[in-house]
Amino acid sequence: MFKGKFIVFEGNEGTGKSTHIKFASDYLSKNSVSHIITREPGGTKLGDSIRDILLNKDSELDAISEAILFYASRVNNYRNVILKALKSGQFVICDRFHYSTLVYQGIVPNEEKVIALHKELDNYFSEHISKIIYLDAAIDTCMKRIGSRRISDKFENQGRDFLVQVKSAYEKAFSNNNKVTTINTEDDKALVTKKIQQELDEIINE
Repeated sequence: MFKGKFIVFEGNEGTGKSTHIKFASDYLSKNSVSHIITREPGGTKLGDSIRDILLNKDSELDAISEAILFYASRVNNYRNVILKALKSGQFVICDRFHYSTLVYQGIVPNEEKVIALHKELDNYFSEHISKIIYLDAAIDTCMKRIGSRRISDKFENQGRDFLVQVKSAYEKAFSNNNKVTTINTEDDKALVTKKIQQELDEIINE
């Protein structure tokens, strides 16, 4: 029996995931909801090691190799961290999940093997997800936010055309997913946090 709730944050580079995940965590704490935050890739010692490889700006891995590494990290995190937390009644906030692999390593490079792998494993990974909060923003806004960062990773450094493709791929990936709520992070910050709060309230009160 899974008593906890699984909340996934997805979005393009520069859409504010870190900021709004922190708000979500603070809001759950304020409401005395026991929870953990995890991320992809990462969440475990193995995952963090894989993260260093995948986000290395000098990486020359192809899309299939990246996808396999993401899935290795994901399975380890899902089985050993996420499912255990959900079974214990905790909420889990995940910074990206298997949809990112579909978008970045599947749809954007048009890699059919990765898209097929996502379809094969989608039911397994999405079974316990309560809500996907998809953060969206205009490409110019994303570029401006990325440009203001002191340190950026491989995917943040791909440029404007890449971000355009990612945005389009997310729209395609989520077009028929009823667990997705899209929130435009260009709106006033108070309005964005209010919308996230409403989503969290709905999940808490289920």
